[in-house]
Amino acid sequence: MAPGRVRISLTTKLLWVIATISGLLVLTTSAIEIARERDDLIQTKRNEAEAVVRANRDALSLALWSFDQRALSITAESLIRGTSIFRVEIVEPGKSQMTFVRLKQPAKTDYSWQVTLFRPKTNEKIGLLRISENYADILAQVRRRAGALIIAEVVKILAVSIFLFFLIHRWITRPLSMLAHKVQDTATSEPYERIDLNRPFHGGYDEIDALVGAINFNHHERVRMEAAQRLQQVREAQSGKLDALGRVASGVAHDFNNILGAILGFARLLVQDLARDSMQYHFAQRILAASDRGRQLIEQILAFTRGGGVERKVIDLQKIVRQSVALLSESFAKCAEVHFFYFAQELPVLGNEAQLGQLVSNLCINANESLGGKPVAVRIQLSRISRSDLQALMMAGMGAAERIFGEVAPAREFVCLSVGDSGAGIPPNILDRIFEPFFTTKGPHHGTGLGLAVVHGVVESHAGVCHVQTGPAGTRFCVYLPLAGVSSSSLPISDADQKPPVGRERILIVDDEPDIVDALTLGFERLGYETVGVCDPIEALDAFAESPHAWDVVVTDQVMPGMRGLELARQMKAIRANIRIVLCTGYSDRMDAAISHEAGVDALHLKPVDANLIAHTIRGLMDSPAGA
Repeated sequence: MAPGRVRISLTTKLLWVIATISGLLVLTTSAIEIARERDDLIQTKRNEAEAVVRANRDALSLALWSFDQRALSITAESLIRGTSIFRVEIVEPGKSQMTFVRLKQPAKTDYSWQVTLFRPKTNEKIGLLRISENYADILAQVRRRAGALIIAEVVKILAVSIFLFFLIHRWITRPLSMLAHKVQDTATSEPYERIDLNRPFHGGYDEIDALVGAINFNHHERVRMEAAQRLQQVREAQSGKLDALGRVASGVAHDFNNILGAILGFARLLVQDLARDSMQYHFAQRILAASDRGRQLIEQILAFTRGGGVERKVIDLQKIVRQSVALLSESFAKCAEVHFFYFAQELPVLGNEAQLGQLVSNLCINANESLGGKPVAVRIQLSRISRSDLQALMMAGMGAAERIFGEVAPAREFVCLSVGDSGAGIPPNILDRIFEPFFTTKGPHHGTGLGLAVVHGVVESHAGVCHVQTGPAGTRFCVYLPLAGVSSSSLPISDADQKPPVGRERILIVDDEPDIVDALTLGFERLGYETVGVCDPIEALDAFAESPHAWDVVVTDQVMPGMRGLELARQMKAIRANIRIVLCTGYSDRMDAAISHEAGVDALHLKPVDANLIAHTIRGLMDSPAGA
């Protein structure tokens, strides 16, 4: 609702209040002053009349005693001349002897009194002198005086009120009116302009300045909070969109894992069977290479969907960056200047090596592709940052050309992986979509649109924070991951690339995909194992219950119709506690090593898998003291 128009100003109200109070005070003080002046004048007239009477009392007494009418008349008439006495009456015992009245007798008697006349030189009473006074002339004089005084005071009040009106209007009403208009104007202006009244002849810092400062601060806080709220809404919408797409992607990854597992298994068998100089051998190698690219695509989808069941360990992030950069150096544009800045010490983080490697690779590939073949630079740097500094960065207001997501984990320090380029930057209209899966600006043949989506998933799954800054001078991605409290130097070396071990144990393979069962069966048999493949988990449980000690290891899928792999593991462990169970699973948001171990699973593998990979795990389980 818009504010209404001012009908009567604050100055006018103050003027009326001041004039009314001043008028009442002036009238009251003037009335008191005039009344006191009237009483003083009347008292003076009374004193003069009494003095005249006392001066002539003996002469009146002598004239009355000697019956001298002429002297009595002269003396009495002298009393009514020049005084407030207008009537004199001489009374002998029992009767009025003589009365003297001023020619113009007043209308009324304001004051009367009498004096006793004595025989000369005795105390014998011979008569009374009655005197009447009138103060009409005094009252007329007082009224004239009161009128002049009131007029003078009213003029003073008007002069002072006009002066006060000017001062109040200049110092209070006018600034407040300007402030009201500026607040209305700035409320609809974009961007917000700071209010400045520019008051002339003003010094110091008064209440109006404090009010202006409070309004400016309130506007600043409101704009900041609205911006933060809009940013939070964008983040929530983006997070919801990514979660929904993640659930779709997880289903795709699960189905594709099964297909890819069968392709990998049979292609590896062909490589083993075909002569190295045959064309079919090279075809099989190309199938393996294509399958390996499919495996990487699945890893990207799993990283994006933040899947559980991923092995975590303490890893030196600096080592991963060195390896990734070394592999990617040849793929950078020839005209690009690549600068690497490593940290002087080890940077251990708790995470998954494959996912972190994919994170580094995708950021570097994204920086390289932003160059467009132009002679620009790519800067890759590792550093440390404290938790307080990272929190300050998270609390700071984000500009239009930057985005940040993630939550600060409870760690003392963080490692910062910074990958920047001096390309053209990210257009503002797509900045909010860069982490969406399958979103790309490179065309249908130049990318999957999963690169930065994988970055988003890896950062969130590792309790990290990602800060993106872009502009005409280039783009920089800063990924903050919590440092682990222990060193990574004591970690065992992976044996994934070693020759698969052989064995003679009996393996029960359970998977609802016949191709995966056949591929694993043939692969294990070539390594010397005895295998039986079953596509129905309930049938597998019945066969195991019939002969629990006929099996040494059970390799089972997790997602199967009729019974999940975890439930199958629980029931088999209930029948025989020391049976070794290896669980193979695709994406599952409720699966991790702790849950699988609680169900009795001895080892967990993420699909796609083949017999060679699982053979390392089986050998480790069977050769350990518990598996003997």
